[in-house]
Amino acid sequence: MAPRHRNAIVRARRDAARWCAVSLAAIAVAVTPARSAAQLATAQPVQAGAAALARALAAEDRRDVAAASAAYREALQGALTLGSADGDRVALALLGLERVWADAGMLDSIVPVAARVLQLRPTDPTARSVQLRTLVTMGRDAEAREAFTAWRRVTGSEATPYREYARLLLQQGRARAADSVLADATRLMGAAGALSGETAQLHIALQRWVPAAQAFRDALAEQPWLETAALFGLQRVPAATRDSVRTVLLAPPVTLPPRRLLSSLEFAWGEPRQAWSAIATLPATDSTTASWRSFAERAELNESWLIARDAWLAVFDRLGDLESQQRAADAALRAGDATGALAVVRRRSVANGKAADSARVHALLGLEIAALGELGRGAEAQQKLADAAKSLDPDTRAALTRPLVAAWLRSGDVARARTAMQGSDLADDDEMAGWLALYDGDVVNARKRLLRAASNRPELVDALGILARTRVEQLPGLGEAFVLLARRDSAAAAARFVRLADSVGAAAPAFLAQGARLSARPAALALHERIVRDFPRSPEAPESLLAWARALREGGDMPGAVARLEQLLVEYPTSALAPQGRRELERLRGTIPPA
Repeated sequence: MAPRHRNAIVRARRDAARWCAVSLAAIAVAVTPARSAAQLATAQPVQAGAAALARALAAEDRRDVAAASAAYREALQGALTLGSADGDRVALALLGLERVWADAGMLDSIVPVAARVLQLRPTDPTARSVQLRTLVTMGRDAEAREAFTAWRRVTGSEATPYREYARLLLQQGRARAADSVLADATRLMGAAGALSGETAQLHIALQRWVPAAQAFRDALAEQPWLETAALFGLQRVPAATRDSVRTVLLAPPVTLPPRRLLSSLEFAWGEPRQAWSAIATLPATDSTTASWRSFAERAELNESWLIARDAWLAVFDRLGDLESQQRAADAALRAGDATGALAVVRRRSVANGKAADSARVHALLGLEIAALGELGRGAEAQQKLADAAKSLDPDTRAALTRPLVAAWLRSGDVARARTAMQGSDLADDDEMAGWLALYDGDVVNARKRLLRAASNRPELVDALGILARTRVEQLPGLGEAFVLLARRDSAAAAARFVRLADSVGAAAPAFLAQGARLSARPAALALHERIVRDFPRSPEAPESLLAWARALREGGDMPGAVARLEQLLVEYPTSALAPQGRRELERLRGTIPPA
């Protein structure tokens, strides 16, 4: 055990002992006025024992081993003199002696003291534990086995001796010896369900993953606090064995602890979708809903937005609360599912009346306009904002202007976007100003503003790819092409990009590649061929070969696809796309019968 960790444990035990000693002292002095002589006679040694414990703790803090040892022995002797009723003070004194002598390198001195206590109190659990722990730590294996056997004899069918002995052996790294102890427990006590936690830890130490999963599943039924230990141990399961562990934790009966454990494991294994599946089908109880909420928050931190959306929707279906509805819609928006976000926003909770429902609509207005903006439904977003304008404060209205302008921009309505921006501070917004500059054909300002935009939207990535290759300052035709694209007229936008390729010099392959992405297969194949033939040294050439091969494969021309992939690997072996081409070539060759 690391010294720092061990010192922390010692301090915690010392603080606990001090609290118990103070409590005992308080009890000792809280004596009623009408005490008999017998009661006074009993109270005096109790007070003396509490005082001895207080002196011992003070001396231990000063690291005065001699004084602490003497005070603890005095407290122990007094507690034993009182008889078997004062077990708490016996435990405090005995544990104090163990700490003091262990720090002083005199750990063997505790063995005869514990043996003396056991002569008077044969079933004392603290004395038994201290004796066994000391003998195992010192490597006195034969004596430790005898102490364990004696403890087992006086406790009968209790699991405590087996649990303590197996735990100590595991801490010493002696997994095989611990396995023997637990095997004895299974033979003498039946299935040893009370020891399933220790059995699971043993299986983990021996890398017996499936039995470990089964043992942890059994243990969680009565010891739910073992879930953290189970997660720590089972997350190291090799990939080849994980399906077997899943089978164990998914087996009936369906209960929350094993499913929640599996969900946490799936997250640790990098499978967030399976993590949600593990708990999604549980019966909707309060405990399950709490687990769904915790899962949704973890999915948000992991930026698994689609899964967070599903989890928050499950919470909303159960509770009908505004928070889960808002967070489900927000997660859908972040995942790029604007249609789903709009559907979530417009759902009504049956648990709320008309007044609450009206407040809910108002609270969700920002998300609704944002979803409409993502979908390019500017007119609808404008109407929603106008209907609610009277009830909105200026700051809220200003915040909702941005998604409204985005809606007009994404629908290609530049005039209305400019109108909506009037009177707002969106002229300083890099993304909004950048798109307006691009639609106007102002390449320089569009490049400067969009590079600073805090967004990773696919259309922004495409625009930056074109702008990075374009060296002219003004290109109105480029703005027209992107306006057509915003209006979802892909064919016209593709034709415009192809026509522009003849006037942009070295940027021509970038324009042709964009046109190919927007074109139907026959036109796209012709453009890919043109890029490879006329611009073989351009970055778009290997990309065109890969896209060309995929288009041929989808059209059923397997030999043609193989030829293009081979050309990619031969002519562009250092391209970042070469590994993808190699994988696809291997798959394709497996589908072509030999000549």
